[in-house]
Amino acid sequence: MRSIQTSPLPPSKGDYFLEKVQRFSIMGVFLTMLLTFPISCNDSREANPETLGYDYYPLNVGEYRIYDVEEIRYLVTGFDTSVFQLREIIFDSIPSNDQITYLLRRDVRLDENEDWESDSVWSVVRTSNYLSVTENNIPLIKLTFPVNEGKEWDGNSLNSRSSNTYRYQTLSESIVDSVSGTNHIRVIIEDIEENVTGVDLKSEVYVRGIGLVEKDYLTQKRCTSSDCGDDLGEVIGGRSLKQMLIETGNEK
Repeated sequence: MRSIQTSPLPPSKGDYFLEKVQRFSIMGVFLTMLLTFPISCNDSREANPETLGYDYYPLNVGEYRIYDVEEIRYLVTGFDTSVFQLREIIFDSIPSNDQITYLLRRDVRLDENEDWESDSVWSVVRTSNYLSVTENNIPLIKLTFPVNEGKEWDGNSLNSRSSNTYRYQTLSESIVDSVSGTNHIRVIIEDIEENVTGVDLKSEVYVRGIGLVEKDYLTQKRCTSSDCGDDLGEVIGGRSLKQMLIETGNEK
């Protein structure tokens, strides 16, 4: 008995169309992989904590920093000066979803011969884009990532205050002698030079692997109304704060 050989039927128009769609789909997936692969590589590079600048504010439970502080409060009747030491220590962390809140206890003492007394608790949160510190229940964006000279942001974007532009500025000289100037970054918070109404100059300096090493705030309000009389131009309010790092360590 002879076997009967069969030939394949010619494809219908519907089958032809389906084949074309499948080919385009495969090509689309292939092109997408080619286009996204370099981006993924760049993301991996940029996600490096040191490249982004995360190490300008290390976050490890047990780490502490001690500062010498001089604070002057300007009053109508004169001024009040306080000199003391401040210790900031990360004493706990609270994970929530994809975010960790670090608790920062602030202790004060007059000098190294005195015992520390608890003053307040602040909190610190670092996301992939910024680092915020909640000071007296007011969240402030202290750093944004990546850290680049000249970069600007609104430090009050997490609270209800009016916008306040922060910006990065590199330093030409080291504040911490053991660390090169290239690993320092200054954050300019206010930059209003002295004028008839007063002055508002605020900045903070951060160092890689250490964190905040200096605060330098000067705010003065001058009397400008007709009621000032002979006191026209006199300082009637404000605050000066100089905070300098003297010691770092880890209690663990």
